Amino acid sequence: MVEAASEGEAHPAAGDFGQKDTLKTADCQSMAKKLLTEEDKKAISLAIKAAEGTTSGEIVFAVQDASAHYHHAALQGALAGTVVAVAIYLSIPTEHTIGLILWVELVAFAAFYALFSYLPWRRWFVSSRELNARVQQAAFMEFYASGLCRTRESNGILVYLSLLERRVVVLGDRGIHEKMGDHHWEDVRDKIIRGIREGHAREGICAALESCGKALADHFPRRPDDIDELSNQIIERKLGPGGA
Repeated sequence: MVEAASEGEAHPAAGDFGQKDTLKTADCQSMAKKLLTEEDKKAISLAIKAAEGTTSGEIVFAVQDASAHYHHAALQGALAGTVVAVAIYLSIPTEHTIGLILWVELVAFAAFYALFSYLPWRRWFVSSRELNARVQQAAFMEFYASGLCRTRESNGILVYLSLLERRVVVLGDRGIHEKMGDHHWEDVRDKIIRGIREGHAREGICAALESCGKALADHFPRRPDDIDELSNQIIERKLGPGGA
C-alpha cells in the first residue's frame, strides 16, 4: 500500500525544466536526452545499486515522457493558432474571399493541432492543478506497474519524473513511510528539483537516491537472505495512444 506522495515542480520560476532556453520548444524525446545522457543514466543505475547495497528496500527511478495526452489542450492551442493565422491573413492587403478564409482556417487548425500535439506547448493550456493531478495519478500507476507494491517489507520507494509536465513525484510504501514521514520525501524531491534547476540533474538525482538508501538502511538493514527484487535500471515510459 502506498502511503506517501511528495510532489513538486521540477522547473525554475520562469517555467522551464531547469535549463532556461534549450527545452522550450523541444519534444519530449529531446527533453529526455537533454536532461539525462546515457552516461547519466548509467550513473543513476549505479547509484540505485549502491543505495540498495545495505538495505532490504527497493528503489525505482522512472522517467515518463508525459503523464497524459491533454488532447483538450492541443485543441485549444489549435483554435488559438487558427485565430491568429486568420487575423494575419486578413491583415494582408489583398483580396479576401470566404473560400480562401475557410482554407486558411482548415490548414491552420490542422497544422497547429499537429504542432501542439507533438511539442510541449500544450502545457500552456493546462492548469497547474490538472498537471499536478495527472502526474500524481501516473506516479501511483507506475508504483504498482513496476512491482514496488509487492516488496516483502512494504519498503519500496519510487522516484518519478514526468517530462512534459516538468514534475517530480516521490512515493514511499507503508513500511518506510511510517518510519520517515512526509518531510523526508519532500527533502528527496527538493534535491532533484535543485539539481535540475542548477543544470546538474544527475548529481541531484544521485544525491536523492543516496538519501533514500540511507533511510532504508537505517530502518531496513540488509538480511542474509535478501535478494534484489527489482531491476536497478531506469524505467523509461512513453505515453501510449488514447487517454485524455
